[in-house]
Amino acid sequence: MSPTFPNESVHDKPMEPQTWCGWFDDPKSERGFIDLLPVTDDKRVLKNPHKGWFWHFIDNGNRGPLYRDRNKPGDYLEDFPGLNHLYLRFDWSDVEVSKGVYDFGFLDKIMDEWGPKGYAFSLRVCCFETSFPGVTATPPYVFEEGAKCYTVTSRNLVQPDYGDPYFLERLELFMAEMGRKFNNDPRVDIVDVGTYGTWGEGHTVEGDGYIYPLDVVKKHIDLHLKYFPDKYILINDDHIVGRIIRGHEECQEMLDYAYERGLGIQDDSICCDYYSVVNGYDTMRATRAFQKLSKNAPSCIEFAHYSYIHPTFDDYYRNGLTIVECLKNSHATFAGFHGYPRVFLRSDKWLADYCANRLGYWYFAESALIPELTATAHNHIKVAFRNRGWARAYYRHEIALAIADDSGNIVRELRTGKCVDDLDQEEACVFDVNLDLRDIADGEYDILLGVFENDKPIKLALKEETEAAGGYYRIARRKIRAV
Repeated sequence: MSPTFPNESVHDKPMEPQTWCGWFDDPKSERGFIDLLPVTDDKRVLKNPHKGWFWHFIDNGNRGPLYRDRNKPGDYLEDFPGLNHLYLRFDWSDVEVSKGVYDFGFLDKIMDEWGPKGYAFSLRVCCFETSFPGVTATPPYVFEEGAKCYTVTSRNLVQPDYGDPYFLERLELFMAEMGRKFNNDPRVDIVDVGTYGTWGEGHTVEGDGYIYPLDVVKKHIDLHLKYFPDKYILINDDHIVGRIIRGHEECQEMLDYAYERGLGIQDDSICCDYYSVVNGYDTMRATRAFQKLSKNAPSCIEFAHYSYIHPTFDDYYRNGLTIVECLKNSHATFAGFHGYPRVFLRSDKWLADYCANRLGYWYFAESALIPELTATAHNHIKVAFRNRGWARAYYRHEIALAIADDSGNIVRELRTGKCVDDLDQEEACVFDVNLDLRDIADGEYDILLGVFENDKPIKLALKEETEAAGGYYRIARRKIRAV
């Protein structure tokens, strides 16, 4: 029996509550937490640079008017969700009209007309097309002066030998001229390697059928890298998988060559009947190549001629679900088609709408933590972003904060040095920012958030009502206290 003490008291309360576990540093419970989900807008289509839908404006050479022949003058397709890109696929002979004489006038005309309407451009120059029998995509003088070529007798076509020394010599002179013209043109987003293969696709189907040595294909890639050092360069998936009958080792070597040199990748033929049978649901042959090269540069997906796959092969098109699966799996930044945009828009408005934001990056500002602010150099702020697009961005996108007075005038602006362009598909991150508010007068202010590519504002998935001047969004109102 225990002893009795004068100050002893009876303990009849359980100890268990003191041992319960919990999480107390919950940002949502902190002072200054701002939940931005109520002002999120995932329905409005945002027009942002370097991403979205493109249209084959020049298709199979400039001499063919197909797909731009029905577009009415002055109709710039502003109502097509996310369409802000024209794909210009032309022939070498379209530009080099005679030996050493270059005429880019038809490209200038297109870019000067569509550029002010908000369009950017992609370029592919081809050396072999199949649309116009008797007409060569390579300038005829190249063959007349001795470059080796092959006649495809069934269609009265002439294909160059892609490794012929004189062919490559003249091609390099042309590529140098093209690089001088377009390498520093900010309207050009991407250039893809089209000088090797039928339709510039990196294979020789409907040509001589010969799979050229790796060294030859590498020379074509290197010409693009040499004369377009400041542009993203894309190869076609056929440059890689088209070599499969020579063995997996050659395919891997070509993939590694492209990866080590920072190239991106493009596929010209999803939803085709043959690929729909032998490949997976997305009809792609080179999904892993896309996943690897998308770390370098934008991925570009185009599906076959729209009138061909829909409704001819509707069971492969699957109301556009095949395309959605492909764009997601390939981390696509751009998607496009051969066809008439108005026809596509009437039939597939919701597909165009759904993909417009998801192509490339799509930034959501999900929350912020803005505690009491003081007119000092030390104001610790957190902002949570998520990229719900199918790819990361390939240009520097910097977070900015600003302070605006009651009249909407920005009285302090800060580029934070923190960037969201590294956020990959469905990746989220909380960014810590210090806001210098020295010399700000005591009072209440709007706190503004923005993302910028240099001075160009990037639109965020926030409701219109939050928009402020200068490309910013109002996310909070706070008192700034003088000290």
